[in-house]
Amino acid sequence: MVRDDIVECSSHDKENVWPEDVYSALKSGWAVLYVCTVNGDYQGMMVTTTHTDQWDQSNRWLHVWFLNVHNRPDVIQAGNKYLEGVARQMGFNMITFRADKEAFERWGKRLGFEIGEIELRRRLD
Repeated sequence: MVRDDIVECSSHDKENVWPEDVYSALKSGWAVLYVCTVNGDYQGMMVTTTHTDQWDQSNRWLHVWFLNVHNRPDVIQAGNKYLEGVARQMGFNMITFRADKEAFERWGKRLGFEIGEIELRRRLD
């Protein structure tokens, strides 16, 4: 279940992350895996990493590296509240994630996220 979600996420990842990269990060403690269940049934997973600004040590954030919750808005809402609690408890002042415009419009805005950086691309055909 978790493995399938990590493989699914890595197939869409724009940074070409291999599932083995995620497993290595989890095993080494560089990343944390959260498993979501509802009434004991698996509903998805999330992998987070932590970051500190090299120039401003007080600027620390929790980054959602991989997320797959099988299009369950209730799980996304509950997970967002849980993640906010984790971030606050750990002393972070921000939560970040990378998403395409469609995902941002679909649920990022509703959860209070704003665009922090834009990647510009021009295809060379």
